[in-house]
Amino acid sequence: MVPIVAVLLAVLRPAIAIADDPKTQTPSEVAESDVDLFELDQEVQSALFPLFEAISQSRVSRSTIQLTTETTVGGRVVDAQVSTYQIASKTPDQFTVYLKETDQRTRIFNNAEKLTVALSSDAYVEFDEPISIRQAVDGLPVPMGPYPEPVLAMTLAGYDPAIALVGGMKSIQLVDRAPFRGETPAVHLKGVQDDLVQWDLWLLDRENELQRPLRMIVDLTDMLRSNQQMKMPAGYRYQLRFDFLSWRISGDVDEKLFTYQPPNGAKKYPSVDTYFQSLAGVSKDHPLLGKVMPEFASVTLDGKGVRSQDLKNKVVVLSFWATWCTPCLESMPTLQSVTERYEDKDVVFYAVNVGESADKVVGFLSEQPWQVPVMLDAEGEIADAFKADAIPQRILIGKSGKVESVQLGYQGAEALEHQLTDELDVLHIGGRIATSKSNASQDKAKSDAP
Repeated sequence: MVPIVAVLLAVLRPAIAIADDPKTQTPSEVAESDVDLFELDQEVQSALFPLFEAISQSRVSRSTIQLTTETTVGGRVVDAQVSTYQIASKTPDQFTVYLKETDQRTRIFNNAEKLTVALSSDAYVEFDEPISIRQAVDGLPVPMGPYPEPVLAMTLAGYDPAIALVGGMKSIQLVDRAPFRGETPAVHLKGVQDDLVQWDLWLLDRENELQRPLRMIVDLTDMLRSNQQMKMPAGYRYQLRFDFLSWRISGDVDEKLFTYQPPNGAKKYPSVDTYFQSLAGVSKDHPLLGKVMPEFASVTLDGKGVRSQDLKNKVVVLSFWATWCTPCLESMPTLQSVTERYEDKDVVFYAVNVGESADKVVGFLSEQPWQVPVMLDAEGEIADAFKADAIPQRILIGKSGKVESVQLGYQGAEALEHQLTDELDVLHIGGRIATSKSNASQDKAKSDAP
């Protein structure tokens, strides 16, 4: 249930050259400590360091940043996702980071006593100790977008952005001073990190006004390709665009923002892993269990039409997935190998791609070592009909046309193979699975109740 790029970036963190005690260094001193890496000219220093100095000396901050992730192939945008950060902080080491994504809301609260992560509206985790603002920039305890480090470096009060944006660099150049979006006076800088991450940064450049960030574009393509942990089609690029909708490092910030107040009924989990594990496995309370599958119509990647009525008297395995979903991809070889063993036993399998274009899926699959029959669901209508609001999610439909099993998450190849084999052994001969029997019995009991 975690984007593939976010998983890779958790491992491939930027190389940051940090001196022994960066808290006692000025931006200029950080640059001098890395002088052997590249030549930082005076023009770049004059553009960057007033902002860095202001942030490192600030005592409060509040920012709203819109993140747009774009995947392009051959210059054409094939996928775009939009989310929003709301960040506030107050020295020493109090902060909150709120990430609003399409299907997920995650918020971190950190104060002098503890760190709390609200993983959803009704689930949270408390940590024994708080963390410092510097630790937050280096790595948060839960994924908060694909690459949050540069945004945190420029929005958390008291942090010196030179640590993250000058250390570990190959080069930083001043590109131009052209107006941003044709209107706002701005300076445009470009940096290349040791790990091949490239970024473009636009800063306000208006006389007598505090410099502030306007936009940052981070290109992760070369870094991902160089590490060979993600196979990408020719012409593939993956970029993040951070637009600073609001940004200030003055005024006051209410300290209540840094303390989590659990809503009624919220469940406290012992760890983040425990929470995500709770989402995996067989769902015993899915609203469709024991009920006739919804009607739908789609096409496969090769243009063949698929309708729900065409699947009567078949055992149907639907696996909802997307190219960015790591556990989805990890499960594919097992799904392919197991379902192929039942092809002559009235079992059909479709990997239902959710929310992505045919071009993107075709290009992605051309680079993979496995091939599965893909059904397209670009608008998410089939996923909505099957209440598949999290991926990976596998739904098994028996020959009766009723939903027999719903499996969430991915617990490893061995566990998936064992579970899927056991269920198909029952379903292909017209049997029922315990979860749907139980649900169906409950439905009958409810309908028979006076």
